[in-house]
Amino acid sequence: MMAIIAGAVITNIYCTQPILPLIATGLRIDVTMVDLVAGAALLGFSTGLALLLPLGDRFDRRKLVLTQIALAFVFAILAALSPGVWALIGASFGLGIVSCVPQQLVPFAAVMSRPQERGRSVGTVVSGIMVGILLGRTIAGVVGAAYGWRAVYGMEAAFMIPVWIAAAMLLPRGVPSTNLSYGRLLASLWPLARDNRPIRESMIIQALLWACFNAFWVNLAALLVSGPWHLGSAWAGAFGIIGAAGALAASLGGRAADRLGSRRVIGASIGIVILSFVILAGADWSLVALIVGVIVLDIGVQSGLVSNQTRAFAVDPKAQGRINSLYMTATFFGGAVGTAVSGWIMSQYGWTGIVAFGIALGLLAAVLHWAGGRKSNLRVPGGDLSAS
Repeated sequence: MMAIIAGAVITNIYCTQPILPLIATGLRIDVTMVDLVAGAALLGFSTGLALLLPLGDRFDRRKLVLTQIALAFVFAILAALSPGVWALIGASFGLGIVSCVPQQLVPFAAVMSRPQERGRSVGTVVSGIMVGILLGRTIAGVVGAAYGWRAVYGMEAAFMIPVWIAAAMLLPRGVPSTNLSYGRLLASLWPLARDNRPIRESMIIQALLWACFNAFWVNLAALLVSGPWHLGSAWAGAFGIIGAAGALAASLGGRAADRLGSRRVIGASIGIVILSFVILAGADWSLVALIVGVIVLDIGVQSGLVSNQTRAFAVDPKAQGRINSLYMTATFFGGAVGTAVSGWIMSQYGWTGIVAFGIALGLLAAVLHWAGGRKSNLRVPGGDLSAS
C-alpha cells in the first residue's frame, strides 16, 4: 500500500512534463520559459525533501503524510486556476514541496524491514514511485490533449481525495526514533553527510543520473512535436507506458543490492544509463531507437536509485529520515538543474545536445564511482565492505 500511495502522489510532480507544449501555447511563452514550470516542481520537491523529511525521525510519519496530501490538493487547485506563467511556477513550486510524501514512505518501509531485506522493501516502494511517475505522464498526456493543461491539474487535485482516504485507513502509525528538536534535526544533516562517505557518494552520483533522466523526459514532448513524426502531448505521455517496464528494475535492483552489494549494482547502473543515451542518439529519426532507449534509460536510473539509496540507509538505522532527506534532496536538485539546463541546450543544440549532455553526466558519475572505489581499496583491505 505504501508503494501505491507513493506512486499516486508522485504524479503531482511529473504530470507537467508531457503537457509543456500545451502550457507554452496556452500562456504564449517559449520553450525555455515553460521548462521552468517543470523545474519549479522539481526544485520544490527537493526543498520539501530538505525541510520536511527530517521530521519523519521526530514525529509520526502517518500524520505528516496526511497533512502533505491535503496541502497537495490545495496547490493543485491553485495551479489549475493560475492566470499566468509566474503564478503557475509558484503553484508548481508549492505542489512540489508537499508532494515529497513518497520519500516519507521509503524510510518508513526501510525501518519496518530486517537489514537483509531492506533493499527489497525499498525497491518495492520505489517501484511504485517510478510506475506512478511514468504512468502519470501517460494519463496527463491523454487528458491534456483532450481537455487542456488546466484539466490535468484539476485531475491531480481530485485524485488526492481518495489517496488521502486510503492513507488514513491503511498506513500504520509511525514511531519516532529521536527526540531532537526540528532545529537540531536540520543541524544534524551536515555532519551526517560530512562524516559518511557512502552517503556523499550516493547523493552526488544519483543527482547526476537523475539529471540525465529528467533531461530526457522533459524534452521528449518537444522532440515528438518538432521531430519527423509531429506527435502531440498524448504520445509523449504514452511513452510512460514503455518506461514503466523499465521502472520494475527498481525492485530487481533492490534485490540485487541485497545479494551482490550496492556498489556493484551502482556501477552497472551507471553503465546502463550511458548506453541508453548512445541508443537515444538515433531517437530523432528512429522510433525503435527511442523506444529501446527509454526502456534502457529507466532500467539504469531506477536500479541506481535503489542501490544508492540502500547504500546510504545502511549507514545509520536511526537516522533514516535524515539520510533520505540528504539523498533525495541531492537527487531532485540534480533533476531540477538538469531540467532547466536541458531546456536551454534543446533550444540551442537540439536533440544532439541532449544526448551529449546525458552522456557527459553519465561519464562524470562513472569517474566519481571509480574514484570512490579506489579510496575504499586504499583505506580498507579487501574494499569498502562496510559500505557495500
